[in-house]
Amino acid sequence: MPLGQIFLAIFLALESLHLGLSMELTIVIWLGAGLSALGALKLVQIERPTWGLSFVLLALGGFLGSQVLEDWALENSWAQTNGLGAGLTLSLLTYQLWLFASGEKTVTHLALNRNSQTILVLGLLLVLLISPPEQTIVQIFGVPVALLSIATILIASITLMADRCADFLLSRLLLLLPLFLVVPLLGVLLSIGQGPVIAALGDMFPSGNNFTPTGFSPRQQLRASAFLQPSNRAVMRATTKGRPNPYLVGNRLVELDENLVWLPVERPLFALTLFDADIEESNQLRFEMNNHQFPKNNFLPQRIDVQSLASNNFVFMSPNTSHLIGRFEALTLNAADVWSPVYDRGADRRWEIETSNESTPDAFNEINLQLPSFWDADLQTKSAEFLASDNQQTVYNVLEHFIARTYSLETNFDPQQPFHDFFLREQPAYCFWFATGATLALRANDIPARVVGGYVIHEQLSDEMWLVRERDAHSWVEWQDAEGYWHTIDPTPPSITSFFEGYESNPFSAFYHRLAGQWQKIIDAVLANELITDLVRYGGLLILLFLFVREYRRIQHHQKKFDSRTERWQKVWQRFLISANLPVNESWTASTYAQNLPEQWSSVRVRAAKLFLQSYTLQRFSNNDERAIEEVEESLETCLQTLDK
Repeated sequence: MPLGQIFLAIFLALESLHLGLSMELTIVIWLGAGLSALGALKLVQIERPTWGLSFVLLALGGFLGSQVLEDWALENSWAQTNGLGAGLTLSLLTYQLWLFASGEKTVTHLALNRNSQTILVLGLLLVLLISPPEQTIVQIFGVPVALLSIATILIASITLMADRCADFLLSRLLLLLPLFLVVPLLGVLLSIGQGPVIAALGDMFPSGNNFTPTGFSPRQQLRASAFLQPSNRAVMRATTKGRPNPYLVGNRLVELDENLVWLPVERPLFALTLFDADIEESNQLRFEMNNHQFPKNNFLPQRIDVQSLASNNFVFMSPNTSHLIGRFEALTLNAADVWSPVYDRGADRRWEIETSNESTPDAFNEINLQLPSFWDADLQTKSAEFLASDNQQTVYNVLEHFIARTYSLETNFDPQQPFHDFFLREQPAYCFWFATGATLALRANDIPARVVGGYVIHEQLSDEMWLVRERDAHSWVEWQDAEGYWHTIDPTPPSITSFFEGYESNPFSAFYHRLAGQWQKIIDAVLANELITDLVRYGGLLILLFLFVREYRRIQHHQKKFDSRTERWQKVWQRFLISANLPVNESWTASTYAQNLPEQWSSVRVRAAKLFLQSYTLQRFSNNDERAIEEVEESLETCLQTLDK
């Protein structure tokens, strides 16, 4: 068995291990390793997949991934949260194993054939795009290194040289020694390059844990390090008629501790169940939400359909949400003041927001006036400058002060008194600081206020579709008037728009989400009826299987005809060599034989042999194969008649 085949089998086994651990599917590991070993042995002749078979294989993988993996895989694993991407990835792995098994059982010292090259290219792409499993990452010199990814790359490098350097492979492997020495650096480079590539591809692959943590945080901390490189990864798609309220509330925070961390109000866990909901005609549950927003706002009542693209179960709602609608059994309000639905296994994380201008005032709570322990006379004096004759004007004064300042992710505060540095010396900062400063300034003037965490909607994909990304995480403020109604204000300076412009969406990513959103609308329309759902699901699977079997049988029949013609050509050639009593040399061509005919032959015999060899050379690979072999057989008969004289 060629060395190249052995290392290629090891490469496929390592790739299967990488994908299996990433998806948390043990069966992928065992099947991949087993099929790699069987493919190397070449016990069964398998036809090479055509373009038609490859397309059907990818379509089948995507279909089974979205319909089977999402229900079958482990909860919250990549295969369960993104069945389509996982299915397509497994289809590519299957294609590689198929190519490997369909290769010829030959020993060669030449460069890798086309099948092997395709396997290495696809395998390396998958290994580099899919983040390494946590259990394969170790610390080397204080740097996290994905050993499995590095090992796969090294085996691919060895595969490239194994057959051509079979006699002195060990000495050539010494050339790879520098690569082993720079493994920590290579791991860092891989993780740096992985982020932009995955961002450009949309959401087909998981982001992994090595990326900068950005996005919504249930407990918000005044720390910029997590936001210096915000991620463009999408977290929600929203569909609605008209322009939606730009704010999506995740939670409302009321207490700032000495570590500058905002915390929600302490309350026991609260849940809304089936008994607290109305059942709509679509069998969705409609839960009533407490709407305490000021009833006279600038946004008309509307319904917003939101699909979560993240792995968490957080629900985000407009500030004036009156009802939450979805296919979940219950809603829980956790200790971080975040609403989380209980979805059926494998169900899409989706909900509908119903907004309304009808609201009721909220009770007053002293905690919304609470100031942190570091609040002192200097901060109180500064806050008193915003005081006006009425609360509304005081709010305007606070708002005008902060929006006139400078937005920046780069902060350089006094570590001993960072809030004093921001508030008194008016240093540049980002949204968390402005929301905190405005909230505390309002409280210092006896106006109840709280910090709100969530996302801001600003990226429009189409007339009715909007996209929310992790970089859109935001904080703003709600203040309570004398009647008990809450008002939304955003004290972050308008210069934040320059921040968004610096992280514009990749065109491919925007196109992918626009296409995915339109496709989801079609699927929703088709699957509205349960009978049609089953017909589409099982009918589509049967059609794909039928196309797969039909195409495979077609190429198998074609291969049999090709093999029979090949055997016929081989018989012609062997008959000539035996009848002419010429030596068998596999490296010689027909032209070589024509130049090395026995010297003792007569000119008549030489001329007859050369005429046959010339005919064989011209006709062997002609397009009209059937007629060509007949002409060569006729030429052989004429030649043999002369040779027998």
